[in-house]
Amino acid sequence: MTATSIRFGEADLTTCDREPIHIPGSIQPHGILLVLDRRTGVVEQTAGDPRFLLGVDSSRLLGFSLASVLEPEAVAFVDERLGVGAAVVAPSVRLGVRSRSGALPLDITVHADQSTAVIELEPARRTATSAGDPISLLKSLLAAVQATASVDESCAAAASAFRAATGFDRAMVYRFLPDDSGVIVAENAKPGLESYLGLHYPASDIPAQARELYRRNWLRVIPDIAYVPAPLIPSINPRLAKPIDMSHCSLRSVSPIHVEYLRNMGVSASLSASIICQDRLWGMLVMHNYSPRHVSADLRVACETFAQVFSLHVEAKMQAETSVLRLEARRVREELVGRLNGVVDIGAVIADWDVLSYVGATGAAVMLDGAMHCIGVTPPAAEVRTLATWLNSVNRPLFATDRLASEYEPAAAYPAIASGLLAVGLSRDPRDYVLWFRPEIGQTVRWAGDPSSSIKTGPLGSRLTPRGSFKEWLEVTRLTSAAWSLVDLEAAEALRVVLLECLLRMVDLARREQAFEETRAMADELEHRVEQRTEQLRRLATDLEAAEERERRQIASDLHDDLGQTLAAARIRLAALCGSERADVRGMADAVGVLIDRATQSTRSLATQLAPAVLHELGLAPALDVLGEEIGRTFALRVTVTDDGLAKPLSHEMRSILYRAVRELLINVAKHAKTDVARVDSVARAGAVRIRVSDAGVGYDPSTVVSSARRGQGLVTLRERLSLVGGKIEVQTVPGTGTVTLLTAPLAASDPPPAERRR
Repeated sequence: MTATSIRFGEADLTTCDREPIHIPGSIQPHGILLVLDRRTGVVEQTAGDPRFLLGVDSSRLLGFSLASVLEPEAVAFVDERLGVGAAVVAPSVRLGVRSRSGALPLDITVHADQSTAVIELEPARRTATSAGDPISLLKSLLAAVQATASVDESCAAAASAFRAATGFDRAMVYRFLPDDSGVIVAENAKPGLESYLGLHYPASDIPAQARELYRRNWLRVIPDIAYVPAPLIPSINPRLAKPIDMSHCSLRSVSPIHVEYLRNMGVSASLSASIICQDRLWGMLVMHNYSPRHVSADLRVACETFAQVFSLHVEAKMQAETSVLRLEARRVREELVGRLNGVVDIGAVIADWDVLSYVGATGAAVMLDGAMHCIGVTPPAAEVRTLATWLNSVNRPLFATDRLASEYEPAAAYPAIASGLLAVGLSRDPRDYVLWFRPEIGQTVRWAGDPSSSIKTGPLGSRLTPRGSFKEWLEVTRLTSAAWSLVDLEAAEALRVVLLECLLRMVDLARREQAFEETRAMADELEHRVEQRTEQLRRLATDLEAAEERERRQIASDLHDDLGQTLAAARIRLAALCGSERADVRGMADAVGVLIDRATQSTRSLATQLAPAVLHELGLAPALDVLGEEIGRTFALRVTVTDDGLAKPLSHEMRSILYRAVRELLINVAKHAKTDVARVDSVARAGAVRIRVSDAGVGYDPSTVVSSARRGQGLVTLRERLSLVGGKIEVQTVPGTGTVTLLTAPLAASDPPPAERRR
């Protein structure tokens, strides 16, 4: 049976997770449902017993309007709601309306989707609660959670207040876990009932399509699970030629699988309200009663409103708790930055730092420049090096798992040391690493019944029958550590950036020292071989002169575009200050100070940009990674850099030209494209390297830009530089559609030798 042919109520063991529960074609019979053509107001389908509530047969409703059965006040309410211009009308409730028969006061709910409107009518019941009217009820529910200090306390308070307000036998807060299983994190139950607090439920208990429906619909109520479904008549909407979507119908019939699930738990009535955080289903407030229990429309509205406010409360509490952890991680990281200033052995400093508590690990290994420092409890050194080799093959700057053995089989040999791994790689090939380890936690999970036996064939034949036993079943997890939190991952990534900056400074210092030693050795040799080396020195002088000329041109351009303008503005303001005796001199002096600070910052940035160490030492791909981070910090432009991992042998000059071209293009995006996102994709293809720089900004007219005195000159210069070495640049852009710039350059036969790199 295909996914499209599965019908509601006919799911078997292999298709239960695809049961179309949003189109059941029937309702719970404690009310009636009318489907209308929104444009004409004509009734197209009915479900339930209209004779009891409206005093008419179903046959008399089809093809007629609401005015034939409802009092004008109710009809006016429906017309007002359906007359809005929105294509989708959220459910709205009006209490105590009257039918023309006048038999019973009714509660009416109306909602619409496109051209289809749905009317639900129920007997007007009023539930006496400890909180009194719905507004007082809502106030008492909100007051119960507002005074709590944590998410756990909020959930416990919500369960207690929810049960007291609604009168159900049991109230629970069910939280979804990352693997879609769930756990009862709070409970308040009638004395004498078995406790479900702390019990886990497998993901199959609430399939994916049910979770999605819960995300879209805040409240679900089943007053009596022993109900007999009342079918829609006719079953297929005659205008749409398909079943109607009943996702937002409070009377919607629920899956027989879910009914049987509740029956196995001894439940006769239920109410569940969604807890949604950041548009994701975080959990549910679940109410159970062990005898039928109707929930009035006004009480449902109060419960739904509370669920929405409680969701915001939970989200705010989680964000507050996360903020505290982030601030502490930042404080510890800043302490490390202070220690790293001016040091040579970065690995030793990290090892002496509070590296374990930084992410809550029991062991760590710092691998830099071939040296390894182990802290706390770690696998043997040889195993750590083998693990690092495997991480290089995975090639992910940030790697995190709480089940290392499931991805790296050798880790099964030391689960008590490293069942969890968090690794940050530095821009080297092979990468250096900082590794954190967490041990197997051996957690005992209390399942509500054996999760491996969650389904079996039962009295419904080949259909799925949920677990009949919910007695506590214990499972001890193996080869699993405590999970790494989002704060842990953020802290690790922030540390990676800090270490990259320190390493780049170290690489630059080492390059300078190496260059000095080589120059001195060359001078000693030249003293003995002046005649033999004269020609070589002449060529070297020529090369150095050319290199200096290129750098001078770049410096002149940068100074003209950035620092020159800033300093010119500073001089103008200083001239004004010198010739003025006005009382606002101090304010103008402050403005000049800001300009000078900006100029100083630009000067430092230019010094680094003129000779990027990572480009000369590590190659183009790592340099583009660092460039993306630099642009992000400087211009608040989020740059995604990808590389296909293939070898890209390039001469020193070619690497430099391509690097500076990408930098120029990204700066153009930041300044002119009016977007905060850009991409840099690098591939090797057909003997050439192809670098694609793209954005989804405002785009431009190429002919206008080429004629510009500033931005056009930059593109022309890039094109000239690439053409001199056999490369080319192609620009694809139209105003309003973004820009794609493709840089193409030929690959060399092999990477230049180290001596050539130093030139």
